[in-house]
Amino acid sequence: MKILIFSDIHGDLRALERIVAQPADVYIAAGDLSTFGRALDRCGEVLQPLGERLWVLPGNHETHEETSAFAKRFGFLDFHRQVRALPSASGATQWAGLGYSNITPFNTPGEYSEEQIAKALAPFESLQPLYLVVHFPPQGTKLDEFAPGKHAGSPTLRAWVERVQPLYLFCGHIHEAAGRADRIGKTQCFNVGKQGYALEI
Repeated sequence: MKILIFSDIHGDLRALERIVAQPADVYIAAGDLSTFGRALDRCGEVLQPLGERLWVLPGNHETHEETSAFAKRFGFLDFHRQVRALPSASGATQWAGLGYSNITPFNTPGEYSEEQIAKALAPFESLQPLYLVVHFPPQGTKLDEFAPGKHAGSPTLRAWVERVQPLYLFCGHIHEAAGRADRIGKTQCFNVGKQGYALEI
């Protein structure tokens, strides 16, 4: 089974067309299809052929109300704060989704405090093997570095991953780190960006 995870499209329909053209069994939009909620429906028109194979998270540029209504309108699946199982060669895998971001300087509509992030992650702790898809990266990794030596990820997410050790973590949010990989203990971490990351399970 092939899963294609992508993030931070921000209304770039050509980038979306390239995503749709790549064959996969499941596609996960890990937030920020839009910029401040604009152009969501235009993205939906490009993505519509994927139907329920597309799972949608809100980024910091969307509210959950917006992405939930969007998913319903176009026949996609709302993945925010949800858990879904996918079969693999070695048995069932657990996929958990969490949208929004930690607090930014930009006053975007989809932001969580660190305390809210901790509460949202708590239900995922016992899932094994866990594939975690979040919009925002853990702090202090290659995935959240927006300038040399400057990091903007979540310390709460970082501590949670260090403790729980999901098998994989996929994120976006920090455009400058798109395409980068890192590791936190046993957890393989990827900032998928708008080019996307394909995983075979």
